[in-house]
Amino acid sequence: METELPKTLAEAMASEPLWLRAWIQLLIVANLGAVAFVVGREAGRWRVRPEPIAIVVGFAAAGISMGALYEQVGYVRLLGLAHLVFWGPAFAWILLARRQRHPLRSPFGAYLRFYLVIAGTSLAIDAIDVVRYLAGDGQLWGR
Repeated sequence: METELPKTLAEAMASEPLWLRAWIQLLIVANLGAVAFVVGREAGRWRVRPEPIAIVVGFAAAGISMGALYEQVGYVRLLGLAHLVFWGPAFAWILLARRQRHPLRSPFGAYLRFYLVIAGTSLAIDAIDVVRYLAGDGQLWGR
């Protein structure tokens, strides 16, 4: 008797082991946590920060892209491509050009370091997954 494959990306992710579902939740927190820092006080003035906007836009675009990619290819390692394409540019920009503007001792600076560690780890895993997929490993995640 064959088991029925998940119909949606959300169903596929929900069928993963607890540790992987916890990692997915941590990714959501790391990305959506940016919303708390969109407006902040810098140099004595309130202003809209571009870094949190880039993080949230990249997160939303990757989510939409992953859903569309899932519809085309299923639950395969190639889905990490959405993170690379949409998270990668914001991650690199923050890491290389923006991180030093925000001291670690500030709440926003601490959040950025947290985001960089979590997103960076995910991007490294995604890069490996995409290379494995392109090398012929079409195995489903977690299987």
